[in-house]
Formats: sequence, structure tokens, C-alpha cells
Amino acid sequence: VSKQNVTTIRTQKASHNRRKQEATFVCPVPGCGSTFTRSFNLKGHIRSHNEERPFLCKWPGCGKGFARQHDCKRHEQLHTNYRAVCV
Repeated sequence: VSKQNVTTIRTQKASHNRRKQEATFVCPVPGCGSTFTRSFNLKGHIRSHNEERPFLCKWPGCGKGFARQHDCKRHEQLHTNYRAVCV
């Protein structure tokens, strides 16, 4: 599955500079080149390539899916952090 590249050289460098240990887990998808320090992060990344979205938003009527659980939880907060707008 061909997927649009969503990172830039700048974000890749920033990620590399934040690392405290060597990235030993390499994405096996040809042309990707992403590396990770934890297998857990590689698994979530591979789900993105495969367009697997096992984590579904629990908000009634939404049902949006995510490859990573933390992305789903962050999305769900959008539903609950309602901010009133004064008119």
C-alpha cells in the first residue's frame, strides 16, 4: 500500500535528536526508512501503513478509527472538551 509521506526531514531530525537510545526497530516497508526505539511503536506504525484502525472512538455516532490507542484517546477528548463560544 502506497501512503503519502507525512513527515518532513525537519520532523525526522527532531525525532532523532530526542532519542536517548539507539533505534533498533526498522520499518520493513520498502522506501519508508522509519526507525523506532521500541517494538511497540513499530507495530503502531505498521498498522498505519496497512491502514488498520483497531481503536475506535467510543463517542456515540463518531466511530472514527485509529492505528494507535493514544491517538484515539486524544481524539475522544475533542468530543468532551467542549468550549462555549460567546455571541
